[in-house]
Amino acid sequence: MLQFAGRELVDDAVARSRDLIPIRVTEGSLSMTTRQPELRAERIELLDQGRVLRDLRDRAGRDDQLRMLSDEAQRRGGRLADRPQNVFGYRHSFEPARTIRAPRGEGGQDVANAEFEIVVQEYDTPTSDNQLAVAIASLRAGENSASYPLLLEAPAGNFVLSEEFVVVNDRIEPTENWWTAVTGCITRSCVTVCAQALGTCRGSWIEYLGCVAWNCGGCWVKCAGCATCNCSWWCSWAVGCCRQ
Repeated sequence: MLQFAGRELVDDAVARSRDLIPIRVTEGSLSMTTRQPELRAERIELLDQGRVLRDLRDRAGRDDQLRMLSDEAQRRGGRLADRPQNVFGYRHSFEPARTIRAPRGEGGQDVANAEFEIVVQEYDTPTSDNQLAVAIASLRAGENSASYPLLLEAPAGNFVLSEEFVVVNDRIEPTENWWTAVTGCITRSCVTVCAQALGTCRGSWIEYLGCVAWNCGGCWVKCAGCATCNCSWWCSWAVGCCRQ
């Protein structure tokens, strides 16, 4: 059973999104590339913006990669807006109907639940139409975890063609990995109205993601988790397999 918690931020982001005709939320089936076991329960929570902001402040003080991505966003013309309305966070929790065991040949403890979380902080760009945001996508399941911090830049507000940057050996490097996997998964696995929202939603990153979430329901969050999992056995049972 899928449960949603918190819709105010999504509704507000959609209301502020420019040049968009609102479409009702539609939840479609997910046809990820791996067969997924039956889920006993799953829950999507829209995180409190104040808590997300405090968490990002704390991480910036101890995470060199996050600090480098923030510096790069500002080098590209972004202004750090340290306000709750400039952050966005989702958590997607999964509980399988039966315990997930490591496949033959791979070690690891059994997994009885999984949790995906994404937090995003946008940067004001008063002198450019480009839209900048730093995000952290994280997955936890049993003793396993994965975290993927990145910088996204949407040229002239074209979010589908966003450029992605990550930290590699203390350098900022462009890549086509996480965001490409997310948009590809949405195009393949979500209902038509959701896939269309990738190209029709407008505004800042917070407005854009709120609009996509409103049109896609849980499908976009699951695709973001799928991109973060990268087909690992301990999380693909929950979010599917997206080959990057």
